Amino acid sequence: MRAMKRINAGFTLTELMIVISIIGLIAVLALPNYGRFVATWRLNGEAQQFATTLRTARSSAVMKNIDVIFTFDTDASTYFYFEDTNEDGGHDAGEYMSALYTLPESIKITAFTLSNPTLTFGSKGNTRESGTITLLNVLSNTKDIRIYGGTGNVTID
Repeated sequence: MRAMKRINAGFTLTELMIVISIIGLIAVLALPNYGRFVATWRLNGEAQQFATTLRTARSSAVMKNIDVIFTFDTDASTYFYFEDTNEDGGHDAGEYMSALYTLPESIKITAFTLSNPTLTFGSKGNTRESGTITLLNVLSNTKDIRIYGGTGNVTID
């Protein structure tokens, strides 16, 4: 009689449990770093969005040859801009207003060096004052959005 060959294909339960344990250990070690990565990534994204909205307001002022007013609220962590076509400094019916942007709960507007939370871009894209607006995340990391007076340029530090 012929001896039957037995083919062993697969893993034993012990080998499978060792692999699962190693994967679990790697996941436990990587999780805190992942949380920090996500918080920093979110702060960078929100700072980019904030700066982009400022740049859009400036662009609108230049393109339409009007004053555009950018406003932010440190308590509610919101910001928006509107086109001040009648130059009265307030939003009136018929004047375009951007969407109201709200920062996530994990990010706050913590400080600003402007004289008030309203910034006016003139018809040449310029502003009367320079300053920074600081965003803070839950890990106490900050991003500064800098507005240059005279030119109205916006950068992120």
